[in-house]
Amino acid sequence: MEFMDGAYINDVKTIQKLGIHPHELSTLVSQTFAEMMFKHGFVHCDPHAANLLVRPLPSSKAGILGRRKPQLILLDHGLYKELDFHTRTNYAALWKALIFADANAIKEYSVKLGAGEDLHALFAGVLTMRPWNRVVDPSMDHLVIQGNESDRLELQMYASQYFNQISELLRRLPRVILLMLKTNDCLRAVNNTLLQGSSLETFIIIGKVSSEAVIEAKMSQSKSL
Repeated sequence: MEFMDGAYINDVKTIQKLGIHPHELSTLVSQTFAEMMFKHGFVHCDPHAANLLVRPLPSSKAGILGRRKPQLILLDHGLYKELDFHTRTNYAALWKALIFADANAIKEYSVKLGAGEDLHALFAGVLTMRPWNRVVDPSMDHLVIQGNESDRLELQMYASQYFNQISELLRRLPRVILLMLKTNDCLRAVNNTLLQGSSLETFIIIGKVSSEAVIEAKMSQSKSL
């Protein structure tokens, strides 16, 4: 056991007083959890604000404007989940497909993860909190959530409209994928606090790390043949 001091990740005013920029902190959170999920397959599945502390990186020095690099501290290690090789690789491939709006690959990997052919579009929507027409939109910022009232009302409408299908989807999905959904929801809430929405950089990080994980998995499989 070790005592760790820091500010809660949703205490933006204190974080800024520490010389840490919320955008840089959001980038660190996205990078950390993308590598957990797609590369290591050992995931802290309860990253809500009370389980994430922030402090200046001890080895960093303040810049000209007093900025410090952030260090992320994870608390409460009671809910971790290990993803087996195939689940981790398929999940990484699905997120790669979501980032690049590849409708065929989204369907392929959604089915492999247990959503079924009939609910693959809904699964993509639940993961990204975006309607299908936005999921497959080729524009670079197609998954970015602005965090405004319009986005909130749109999500409420879809949740109400597809309640029965969502219930069926959650019934089908393996527990490990349900925990990934929980993790995503927690991280989305953290980013919303830090950025008042999501950022394009978050999805660039997810796209980069998931793509690297898919390539590494293919190389590992080819070496074992």
